[in-house]
Amino acid sequence: MHPVDIVSFASAIDRSAFSCGKPELDDWLKHHAGQQERSGNTRTFLAIDHVQDGVAGYYATTTYRLELGDAARLHGSQKRRYPISAVLLARLAVDEKCARRGIGRQLLLHALMGFAQASQHLGFEMVVVHAFDVDAVTFYTTHGFTPFADNPMHLYLTTKQLRATINVDMP
Repeated sequence: MHPVDIVSFASAIDRSAFSCGKPELDDWLKHHAGQQERSGNTRTFLAIDHVQDGVAGYYATTTYRLELGDAARLHGSQKRRYPISAVLLARLAVDEKCARRGIGRQLLLHALMGFAQASQHLGFEMVVVHAFDVDAVTFYTTHGFTPFADNPMHLYLTTKQLRATINVDMP
């Protein structure tokens, strides 16, 4: 595993050389992350590699809600009366120069630890991720996420599973 420092987004951190091989994810970090931070819409965290001297990866989070139809399909029941509150792991990417060094796992663990801590102060039923491709689906399922029955590119981890995984004591 290649150790990195994971820090909150700061516009002063140079992101221009970041390239994960997926232009949409690269572009978002370079051109939209700052605006999303300033608006309060997302929170972005950067993995800083001091050996490569740059951004090795990032993830972004935001709030999310599954509407009644999505919630019913997820649970296989029409008995749900309320939408499901959730947090969304909106993006997670690793620079190609840093691939296969465990940085994606470090970023995911950092995000999950933050979600577990937040669950002590904020009610939400699950963590949701919209996988970018099949490789991402494999990554998330390896780390305990379950695909939605009607859309295998969308995955979830219940807050109960999250707390058990991260070992957060709850009342």
